[in-house]
Amino acid sequence: MTKAIIFDFDGTIANTKAFAYQVYQNLTNQYHIKQLSEEEFDHLKTLSLVDKLRAHDLSMFKLPRIARRARRAIHTVMNQVEPFDGMISLIKELHQKAIKLFIVSSNSEKNIKIFIKQYEIDLFEEIYGRAKYLKKEKVLKKLLDKYQLKNDEVIYVGDEVRDIHSCQRINMNVASVTWGFDELDMLKSENPNVLCETPKSLENYILKHISVDNHT
Repeated sequence: MTKAIIFDFDGTIANTKAFAYQVYQNLTNQYHIKQLSEEEFDHLKTLSLVDKLRAHDLSMFKLPRIARRARRAIHTVMNQVEPFDGMISLIKELHQKAIKLFIVSSNSEKNIKIFIKQYEIDLFEEIYGRAKYLKKEKVLKKLLDKYQLKNDEVIYVGDEVRDIHSCQRINMNVASVTWGFDELDMLKSENPNVLCETPKSLENYILKHISVDNHT
């Protein structure tokens, strides 16, 4: 039965995607990234990672450096980032039910803590920031070992195909949400355990998997 929920941050709890085009524009000149219109940029959510990189004329090797720069860029607007409707109340409800809560994100712990303080949800056992863009499973394994959790006792909640792949590599349940960076069809094609189109449907899925012991 489920004892812990691990959340992604960007596109799952926090609506940083509202600032994604702004951050992208900050990066284009420094990294010689191909300039896309806002409409073209929005279309990227329908593409695989390989096709996204191709659209920018980028190699996979540049991703770590770009991710670092993107974290610095988003830091400047972090106090303007809002939560997705229903996510703050869901986090508080799960905490009240004694479910262990974590965040594993490619964003920085510093950025995440700004958001957590602003919305008064300092309810997480631990925040793992700067997770490798394509290999979150390394951090997930570390978390499982530290807190003596089994793979089937945890649900990871994320919004991107890369989240699904990381969880599948370690046989961890993954709930994919459709309000983030990757669109529904892209997520569906990768067979997550569940697709949630609203925070309420995510709440219903999680609550069904909470053990009886966690309610007492």
